[in-house]
Amino acid sequence: MKICEIFRVEVARSKSVDDYTTGKIPFVTNTELNNGIVAYVEPFDEDKVFAGPAICVSGLGHATVHANAFLPKGNGGDSCTIFSPLVELTHTELVYYAALFNVLHKWRFSYGRKASKRRLDDLDLAPIHTEASIDLSGEIESNNEMMLALLKSKEKALSET
Repeated sequence: MKICEIFRVEVARSKSVDDYTTGKIPFVTNTELNNGIVAYVEPFDEDKVFAGPAICVSGLGHATVHANAFLPKGNGGDSCTIFSPLVELTHTELVYYAALFNVLHKWRFSYGRKASKRRLDDLDLAPIHTEASIDLSGEIESNNEMMLALLKSKEKALSET
């Protein structure tokens, strides 16, 4: 299923973070730290503040989830692209799609090849089964057991040397 079949894909419209005064709206950029938020700003009237819930994909191809209003970076070639769900999705489903995007597509984008609406619209995302809730507890437990076994084997190998 293509991204544009699940989400409305929109381009951010804002200035550089340095142009703003301190405010209450999160300003989202290309950083992977702090869910992409670099400051809290007071937007200008001509800016496009997104209400959330939505996924914000940075120019470098990193997807983050935002539940409330946010102002994504929108000046020039490294602006953010926003995925707003066409139908209501749970927070877990949004996190799933953002993580899936990061796993499947983040590698495609860099400083030399920025993410854009044109490059994102037709990328595929595997559909989830909406009739069944997403339960990650089994996956988490399985990963924990696998990591514990790996740590134990490393400890054993270190003790034998």
